[in-house]
Amino acid sequence: MQNQAISVQSGRYPDRSHSHGATRIALDENELATRWGLSVKTLRRWRQTQLGPIFCKMGSRVTYLISEIEAYERRVSRHSTFTSVYQ
Repeated sequence: MQNQAISVQSGRYPDRSHSHGATRIALDENELATRWGLSVKTLRRWRQTQLGPIFCKMGSRVTYLISEIEAYERRVSRHSTFTSVYQ
């Protein structure tokens, strides 16, 4: 499955299923960076400063549960740039 860039504002999300029919429950940091159009370095800095979505770390592998990604996207969604994101 190729990485697919998406637009958070449009509400369109990539297909969560693999070619063999299994449903994905997590993205790695490279996939999340692609999804949001960020660098992996930004996600790493966010983890150090406790910003961004909740993540899972096993050894050196970092993953983000899709449910946590979507919850974070809902929390930071705004109708106006006047509204503060981090309250």
